[in-house]
Order: sequence, then C-alpha cells, then structure tokens
Amino acid sequence: MVANAQGFSDTHDNQKNFGEANHAKDTGPYVATVKTVTDPLRMGRLGVNIPALTRTTSPSSNQIIWCQYLSPFYGAKSIAAVSKSDPFSYQTTQHSYGMWAVPPDIDTEVLVIFAKGDRTANTAFWIGCVQKPLVNQQVPGYGSSNNTEYNSSTNRERQRGRNAGDKGQTTYGTDFLPSGEKNQLRYAAAEVLATADKWKYPINDILADQLQSQGLVLDTARGTTSSSARRESPSKVFGISTPGAVRADSRTKNIGLENSPVKTDRNPGHSFVMDDGDVNGDNQLTRIRTASGHQILMHDTEGTVYIANGSGKAFIEMERDGTISVFSDAGMNLRSKQDFNIHSDININFHAKGSLNFTAEQNVNLNAEGYVHTMGEKGILNSSQKGSVRNFGRDGITSFTPGPQLHGAGGRISLAGTRIDLNSSGPSSSWGPGWLKPDHSNVGIKVTGGLIDIDSETPLQVGKPNKVENKTTVSDFVTHEPYDRQSSTARKKKYINEVLASIKQENPDMSAQDLQDIKSQLLSKPSMTSVSNQLQKVVKLNDKIKLPIDKLNQFKDKAIEIQKLIDLDPKEAVMSFVQGKIASIKTAAISAARSYFNF
Repeated sequence: MVANAQGFSDTHDNQKNFGEANHAKDTGPYVATVKTVTDPLRMGRLGVNIPALTRTTSPSSNQIIWCQYLSPFYGAKSIAAVSKSDPFSYQTTQHSYGMWAVPPDIDTEVLVIFAKGDRTANTAFWIGCVQKPLVNQQVPGYGSSNNTEYNSSTNRERQRGRNAGDKGQTTYGTDFLPSGEKNQLRYAAAEVLATADKWKYPINDILADQLQSQGLVLDTARGTTSSSARRESPSKVFGISTPGAVRADSRTKNIGLENSPVKTDRNPGHSFVMDDGDVNGDNQLTRIRTASGHQILMHDTEGTVYIANGSGKAFIEMERDGTISVFSDAGMNLRSKQDFNIHSDININFHAKGSLNFTAEQNVNLNAEGYVHTMGEKGILNSSQKGSVRNFGRDGITSFTPGPQLHGAGGRISLAGTRIDLNSSGPSSSWGPGWLKPDHSNVGIKVTGGLIDIDSETPLQVGKPNKVENKTTVSDFVTHEPYDRQSSTARKKKYINEVLASIKQENPDMSAQDLQDIKSQLLSKPSMTSVSNQLQKVVKLNDKIKLPIDKLNQFKDKAIEIQKLIDLDPKEAVMSFVQGKIASIKTAAISAARSYFNF
C-alpha cells in the first residue's frame, strides 16, 4: 500500500502485502474485493476475494467466499405463525419488511467479518463498503462543480462537436455543472492529495443534457446542486443515490471473476438528499430526484416546494408567500363529483387563445355587485332555442347603433309606455355604451403583448432562453423553465409581504385579521404607485398603526424602484433572471435592481 502524509492509502493494489500476523486464526474484519454479485438465492450475497487469505488479487472461482448481506434494518413474521394447512393464505404466511440496498459494483471494497469464531463461507457477512479516496463527488446528490472539462475521445462527444478542453460555458452557458469523478489513473499515487484540487472533473453530460432540456441547467435551486459529500468537511449532506441503469452504449470489460465480461457504464440513478446547507447557509433542502429527472424539492433557503416531471413539460411550485404556480405543456384536467369551488379575494383572470366554453346542464348564473360588461369585437349574439329572451333595467334600457336596427316577430309586437315617441328626436350615441372597450378604465381588461414565453422543445440554447412572444390577460404568466419568477405581480406581493412584516414588528399586538385587512387593501391596487399611496393613507388615517416616518419613506422609495423594474422591457427582464444579472439596461435600472434584491 502507498500511504500519504495525510493518512490516505492508494488502494488500487489492495493488500498485496500478505504478511499480516495471525491471519490463519483471525476471524476479521477483513477488507475484501467484490468479484461477483449474481446471487442465485437473491439474498444480496456477494462473492468476494479476501487477499489476506487467498494471497492473490486475481482469484479463481474456488477461492471466492460468499458473504451474507447485513441490512441496517430487517424483520419478518415468526415462522411459528405460519399455517401449514393453508399455504396460500396471505394472513398466515410470513411477511417481510426492512431496508434493502443494491449490491456494489465489481472491484468495490467491502468489510467482511466471520461470526461464531468460525472462518467459513457459512459464517461470512459483509458489513459495509469501503470508499476509495476522493471518489465521492456524486454521493449522494450528483453534485455540481465549476472545475469541469470535456473529453472528446468518445464518439458521443465528437458527434456533438465538443472538443477536449471545452468549458461548460461553450454548451450550457455555465461552468457549474453535474460532475463525474476525477480520473485517478492520470496521476501517480503520490499525487493523489497533493494535486487533487487541481484536477478537472468530467462533466456528467447525461444529467447536464437532461437539465438543459428541462430548462433548469442554470437554476442552482431546482436544477444543478452543490449537495455532494465533497462540498465541505465535515459534510452537511445526508442521503443516498442508486448506481443507475446500465447504459445502452456501455463498454464491456473483462474484469469479472476469472476475467468474465462486465458492462461497466451506467446512467445517473435515483437520489434522495437532505442537505443542512453550505457554509453560507444556502442550499438547505430535501430532494427526491429520479433517474429521468422527476423531482420533489422542498427548499428551505428558497422557501419553495417544487414538483416537476422529467421532461420539464409540467411543474407545480408553492412559494414562501403562498403563491402556487402550475405549468403544463399539454393540458390540465380536473373533475369533481361534488361542488368545485374557486374563490379569490381579488380578481379571477381567464385568457384563452381559442374559445372559452361554458356549459351547464341546468342554469348559468352571472352576478356582479358592480357592472356586468359584455363585449364582442365582431358581435354579440343572444339566443334562446326553447324559451324567451328578456331584458330588465330598473333605471332604463337604452341601445344605439350607427347602423340599422331591425326588430321583427312572428307574432304580435306590443309597445307600451306613458309616452311613445317615434322619430320625434334624433338618436344619440349616449343611448349605448360606445365607451365599453376592454382597456377602458371602467373595465380594466389589459391584454399584455410581447411577453416572453419559452420554447418547450428547446428551452435553452447555450444558456440563453429560446424565446417566443406571447400575450395574456393574467397577472402572472407561467412559462416553461426557465420561468421568470420576478413578474410584476410577484414583485408587488413580495413588497407587500415586507410591508406587513414591518408593520407586525412595530405593532406586535395587532390582530391577524387587521393585518389581513391591510394586505387585502394593498393587493387590490393595480400598480406599485397605488400600493404605496394606499400604504401612506392606511398609516396616516389609522391611529392604531405605528410605522416610523423613515420606514414609510423607505417603502415609498422602494415602490418607485420596483416600478422601474416592472417598466423594463420583458425580454430584458427574463434575460436578467436567466443570467443572474440585469443586462443592457440603463444605470438607474441597475441601481434599482440591486436595491430591491437586497431589500
């Protein structure tokens, strides 16, 4: 063995020195090397070589010792509870439960013990796996690194136009990418620790490509992760990852027992990670991610719960302030056999690029405590196929058109009133609401055009969003990842939450209902200016609310800064989100952005 100054050993030639004293009677533990994992009993047994006993690192099949698997937890119903008379009764058969782990790969080192003081195969147990020095970058969360590089030696890389020495920026727009393990065969044993930090990690291109297709390769919360055993010492990362399925293009190496062929190359597997955060307190999370990219993320630092499928074509996100965002590239289907209730304390907005279709097998009831506005750019058609059409207005019914009005009936036409005037006065456009248009201040429907949407098939191209224009009536426009989470509504809600936190701090005895009333008042305002003005009114007119004048002025200034961000071109705003900076905008806007995000 080759030892270094810090106590690590190069274990590639494990236990070639077979001179251990008293090994003939010693029952272990022994360091063994896995040589076969195909257990005919399917009990997780390993066929291992113990060099200290066999005195070789190339054992024959008759030198292999089969070791039983020791699970951290396992149990089964007592055999005494089994019924012999009815062998196919589930109730009266044994039930097993516990933890199970897949066997390690060929040439992995494990620790083996012999029970009962008896050194035979019947009493051999493998009790754990021995980690190779420096080989734990992918444990347990397939950690990412900035210290990465491509290797162009494979057909896969050459076909994709990648060259040796390429950085991640070339393909993905970032250097922080999922990493494989450093290649220790490129360096002498004595160099392992002395130069380890300078070695480049190979890019885990399978996982990086998966994240790019999802639109998440630039997202260090929902996409790439620092959760690795190698991030700090002592590690704050806990979890487990599976080996992954064998790749379709896996190489075959004669490294099995007696040089039998073994497929060596795997795709990324599944992972379960609980991370207490890095040195800065970031990346505190629990994540379950499958090999195809499905994930459930509970991110304490971001204050978000994020559920997404592997294709990136659907996600659900619950944010710290209670906002729930849902995206689907294909469709959403909901059904209830009982009442289906939707309630909003502010507005409910619908936008369809096609038609809005409503059908009721009984009645359709529309009610507004204000006005009911009906507009059709090409026309408004009313019809009753089996009944009458009736109009009622307490204060009057008026209509006007610059064109003809046609009234007809297959039966009687009756006109009644205290007075009936026929052409005694000229028509007036005031008889009809000619002002009734979607963007009128009394209506307030704003269809915003030029918004950024993301191409679902190719969301990112070299780290830049593949953008398509869209328009909508909704206040928060959810897109395929990379989704801009700094919409005007999101900024407004964040601002209001900060206001409420400050009010609560200054007024600890204020009731939850009073705080909710203030929040509702602020949320109902359409712009940051109107929110700020309403805040000023609430504080000045309510003697119960204490908020220092300097804080009130700070909130006013913040509202102005946020409005500057909102007024930015939406294309620039999305680019700012994706790249992590405000790009190609005026200095004042940069200052506003920095001020707001430090708020």
